[in-house]
Amino acid sequence: MKQFKFPFGLRMLKSVLAVAISAAVVKYLMNGTPFFACIGAVVAMERTIASSVQAAIIRNLGTFVGGVVGIAIAYLFSGPVSDNSVFLAFGIIPVIYLINRIKKNESIIPGCIVYFAVVFLNTAESAGVYGVKRITETLIGSVIAIVINLLIFPPKKKGEDAQSKTEEEAQQV
Repeated sequence: MKQFKFPFGLRMLKSVLAVAISAAVVKYLMNGTPFFACIGAVVAMERTIASSVQAAIIRNLGTFVGGVVGIAIAYLFSGPVSDNSVFLAFGIIPVIYLINRIKKNESIIPGCIVYFAVVFLNTAESAGVYGVKRITETLIGSVIAIVINLLIFPPKKKGEDAQSKTEEEAQQV
């Protein structure tokens, strides 16, 4: 039996759907900016469910650590120190250290990016709310992407894909 081929990939279609739903949830239900939710959705839309979950863990772990460290640095060093960009750059030390300690070094880059967003785009007063929103919105986007990947044309498992190819080849003979 021949399988229908889309003129574009299903992953692209599912990514668009995940981004649209994530954006709508954050914008209209949470009254927020969907930027990080959309990133979480795109990052978590992978070829397999296992790789989707792994990508979501990497992104969300980095987001969590970077957000929490950013909030802590913003509160601990508010005032004149918080205006010192060179000093704030040293805040990636605890981000990198903590992520290395839990042996998830793939999360370092997203962790540093969120840390930078928290400390360089906010004041000490707004950093907490901003950081919590970034963590929550990234998680929402990631979860939505995984659910869509599971429910809409779920990817085949590695063994199923090889088995279906063998069955197709046998039917063609």
